[in-house]
Amino acid sequence: MSKLNPYKKLVFQNIENALSDLNAEDKGRYFICNCPECNQHEAFMYKNNKHFIQCNRENHCGSRMMLEFHEKGNMSAYEQKIEKQYPNLTTEQRQSLDWSNRVFSYAKNYFKSEALDNGYRGLSKQTTRGFAADLQHEDIVQHVFQKAEPLLNKDYSNNSWMCKRNLIFPLYGEDNTLDRVLLRSSIDENLDPKEIQLIFNPSKETRDFFMDIPQDAENVVVSESILDALSFREIDEDVGIMALTGATKTRQVKDYLAEHKEQFADKQLLIAMDDDQAGWKATRDIVNTIEEEDVGNNWAVFEYTSETKDANENLQQNRKAFTKTYNQMAVRTKQHERVIAIEHEP
Repeated sequence: MSKLNPYKKLVFQNIENALSDLNAEDKGRYFICNCPECNQHEAFMYKNNKHFIQCNRENHCGSRMMLEFHEKGNMSAYEQKIEKQYPNLTTEQRQSLDWSNRVFSYAKNYFKSEALDNGYRGLSKQTTRGFAADLQHEDIVQHVFQKAEPLLNKDYSNNSWMCKRNLIFPLYGEDNTLDRVLLRSSIDENLDPKEIQLIFNPSKETRDFFMDIPQDAENVVVSESILDALSFREIDEDVGIMALTGATKTRQVKDYLAEHKEQFADKQLLIAMDDDQAGWKATRDIVNTIEEEDVGNNWAVFEYTSETKDANENLQQNRKAFTKTYNQMAVRTKQHERVIAIEHEP
């Protein structure tokens, strides 16, 4: 510690690592963190000066420390990984993909969200936090679009219709790199269409479905959208989910089911597409693959209640009935009812 700089120096790879290591808690204009000196959760870091942290226990500790991030001039590990896997991306595109990945991860973990924290579309923050982030303001969304322009090959930053889409759902590939982003709005819920998806890795065929299957999951739901899939996760925290990004996008899900049969050998599959013509077609398409490839232990088609057409609508309108139907169907599927007729015709 020099006389010119009386503060202790702490070095981190980047701000995301610092916030994680210090157990940072978002308090609006600042973060409350663990003090690196006394280890009490009483140090604070202002968002407009993330290079300085001070312990609030003036009489017991009061330490003041400077933070340094040594990734400034060097290529990050994530960017090096991208360069190796996707050599066709330009340097500018790699940097943009790296930046986007970091920002979305940071936003999911540290941005406060009135929309998500208060139960967005019937989903608790515990359910949505691992999958969604709220960029909160149009100017932040605008900045993201400016930084992502090399990937999108289009500048959306001056499009107010796009910049109102503050809710983001990042979609990652098998290699855990950012593939796509789904965007919705809590700023203006009347936007049409309600959901837009953008490809963030133009150098490959990007994955077009979400997947999160806990190792000990007994049931796996295949649904038409991420919100529908999370509606099942809301009532069963252990359920595995596979969520399409549209009723017509069944090919990649079918290929994955057929190529990874061993992963589903002991799973009960529950098909939960929308109750409409496109949903019925997608259901038949997926069920045909399940039957032809002998995927999973058993399968069933979910039956919505209260004249609702999808899982999220069902959850919001009658949570109790939705939960009861799910529990009954999960038990029924375990009773080896492999073949269930699909009654609807297009």
